[in-house]
Amino acid sequence: MSNETNFKDSNDYIVWLEKSIADEYFNYYEYLEFKNLNPIGSGSYGNVIRVNWKNTDNFFALKIFNNDKITLKGVINEVLLYI
Repeated sequence: MSNETNFKDSNDYIVWLEKSIADEYFNYYEYLEFKNLNPIGSGSYGNVIRVNWKNTDNFFALKIFNNDKITLKGVINEVLLYI
């Protein structure tokens, strides 16, 4: 995956994210795959909750992003810094 992207509008961010998930650059999990959800924090992009993945007894921090264009752009721009 290249960080050389030219996003012209918000739709480009959505297309990029969906392609990244389809190409397995990101893991996508359904909310129902987790149990014992306990909120531990929140910020400008969304909320963080402590969860158990139903397949294990291990705890994880799950970040749930707000569903808006500004958050989507911010998250993708941050990801692009690391690839």
